[in-house]
Amino acid sequence: MAPGSSTCLVGLVVLALISISPAVPANAISCTEALTDLLPCQTFLLGFSDITVPCCEGANALLQSYTNSTKTDRKSVCECVKQAALSFNINEDRAIQLTKLCNITAPLPIRLDVNCSAIQNNEDFQAQKFQALP
Repeated sequence: MAPGSSTCLVGLVVLALISISPAVPANAISCTEALTDLLPCQTFLLGFSDITVPCCEGANALLQSYTNSTKTDRKSVCECVKQAALSFNINEDRAIQLTKLCNITAPLPIRLDVNCSAIQNNEDFQAQKFQALP
């Protein structure tokens, strides 16, 4: 699939999610917000371009929102991003590179087999070690 049509497809998915998403509390991060933050990274994650400043800014915004969210919200966002990554067949090596290239310390591994259920409470969050699913 060409990069332009893939971008259009992701845009349509994000718009559909926005239109059907239930209202969330102001401090909660939604799946739609998480995917919107990562939208500038799409061509990089699919292997079509180099990393960009907007991608790093979006990834950092997602990390900030994610870190300040509740355990339940973090699990939901983890599952949302994981499912989107699997659906769009992102390049896992690129996802791993994203945090290094953007100089971001991710609180959980950027892997397609990440165990989102391993997310703990806020006070334990930064010190966690997350395991991949067997």
